[in-house]
Amino acid sequence: MSITAMQNALIAGNRQEYGRHYDSLEFLMPGQATAAYAARDELLVWLRENAEFGCSDTKVDCRRLSPGCQSCAAGVWSCLFVNGRCNATCFYCPTSQDATEDPVTNGISFTNPADYAEYVALFGFTGVSISGGEPLLTLDRTLAYLDAVRRRCGTAVHLWMYTNGTLLTTDIAGELRAAGLDEIRFDIGATNYDLTKLHLATDVIPRVTVEIPAVPEEEALLREKLVEMAASGVRHLNLHQMRLTPHNFRHLAGRAYTFVHGEKVMVLESELSALRLIRYAIEKRIDLPVNYCSFPYKRRFQHAAARRRGIPFVQDAQETVTAAGYLRALSAGGVQYFEAVIQPAASSNKSAVEIPLPSGQRLMVWKRPVSPLLPVDTALFADLSLQSYLPDELLLLERIPAGLADYF
Repeated sequence: MSITAMQNALIAGNRQEYGRHYDSLEFLMPGQATAAYAARDELLVWLRENAEFGCSDTKVDCRRLSPGCQSCAAGVWSCLFVNGRCNATCFYCPTSQDATEDPVTNGISFTNPADYAEYVALFGFTGVSISGGEPLLTLDRTLAYLDAVRRRCGTAVHLWMYTNGTLLTTDIAGELRAAGLDEIRFDIGATNYDLTKLHLATDVIPRVTVEIPAVPEEEALLREKLVEMAASGVRHLNLHQMRLTPHNFRHLAGRAYTFVHGEKVMVLESELSALRLIRYAIEKRIDLPVNYCSFPYKRRFQHAAARRRGIPFVQDAQETVTAAGYLRALSAGGVQYFEAVIQPAASSNKSAVEIPLPSGQRLMVWKRPVSPLLPVDTALFADLSLQSYLPDELLLLERIPAGLADYF
């Protein structure tokens, strides 16, 4: 498929997602795209000389990532959404956050902390985060899952929690630390960038991080806050690109943002703001590492990691794992690709590998075909490298695309 055809398909998908509201969005025009590429390229040239790119150039700057982010980049991170309810009203939040649901990760519910801890151990995770919603709204539940993972996995797992911080007290911070919490990550956008609770946490939790979307109109304020964060003991600042969703549509569409097509609709100014903030922190020699976690990184690398984690349970000896996280099976007729699926056990799937958990709940791992048998010359795979030619229909099954998202 040509680049134009791929972009047209993505535009059609964006239009379908937003229906009649699509035409009210200010999307990037060709002339604006040229200017945006020029602005980003200028930043990237400077950053290549002064920062470190990782994960096929989808992550900037990787020199001093937190242990949790290192686990994520290595594909061995699990995020447990301990509830689905939040007490903040951040305009950029992509989901509704209005229900106290069972803890869930990758579509699997874990109502028993010991079951989740066993899942973490069996699948080899070295990083576990507790998210929500707001985890402190269900404090006892949050503590139970932290404690279970720490008891089952010991110090082999780095434990962190996301929070808006509004409910945090010194006593609660102490309980979190006693349960095994290594790192706490604050969304300070929820508190109008107030750092009071961060000061409280740095006295109790070993590692304090700020993780927020890069809000373009707050860039100047964030420049001022960089020094304050560093002085207060914050160890890392992680920036994300703002993403449009049906939930936050009415909040984002009313702002002076330029939207970019893609697998999901993103905010152009958010990415440029994040890159400028990294450059600013380096130029001013502020002792606070700033990392840009782009949407392509999340979409490509986190999804590939999710596909890989079940492979050891179902991989046949003649199958190969591709860089994109699929199983490649060669035969006389060509090549076929599969993904390893992890889900609650179902009696109807006799080909699955079943995994028992402490409560009696069972998971299963099975291979799901993601392509038909493709008639290609299997000699193509004899000495495969990143420079090797691949037919278009194999590219996304074999490789993770490099670089930040295209502007169109």
